[in-house]
Amino acid sequence: MIHLCLHKMMAMSGVGLCDGVVKTYDTKLKTKHLLDALVLLINKKEKRQIVAEHEFEAGTLPFEALKKILPPKEPRFVLYDYNYTTENEQKHSKIILVSWSPDEAPMKEKMIYASSKDAVKKKLQAIKIEVQANDLGDLDEADIEAKLKKI
Repeated sequence: MIHLCLHKMMAMSGVGLCDGVVKTYDTKLKTKHLLDALVLLINKKEKRQIVAEHEFEAGTLPFEALKKILPPKEPRFVLYDYNYTTENEQKHSKIILVSWSPDEAPMKEKMIYASSKDAVKKKLQAIKIEVQANDLGDLDEADIEAKLKKI
């Protein structure tokens, strides 16, 4: 499910964030927590827009399963509603940005994603931490929870 868009915010790379992504993020993920994850990609046909590739409804994509849906040779951005328990046994939910840039991806694609990341972070408010992942081992829940507990 790739959404097309007409309006976008441009990054330094010239790649824009689709308004539809912002709306989905704001209404379904940030405020209502109706999604576990929103997977974004740079549209291969246009190469100038970041669009939603997949939406995973709440309760359908545990963090470990996220690792299984990431393409082994293509970058992606993933906005993930991460649930964790604090040291005081309180349940919390924070949105994290996973910048998936596997070592096997073409260098040019990795560079475009890296230079487009700031547009995603600036336009989509409430992202608490960013996780740069070049292989599946970089998606360590203990590390993520440690970072979240510091904020």
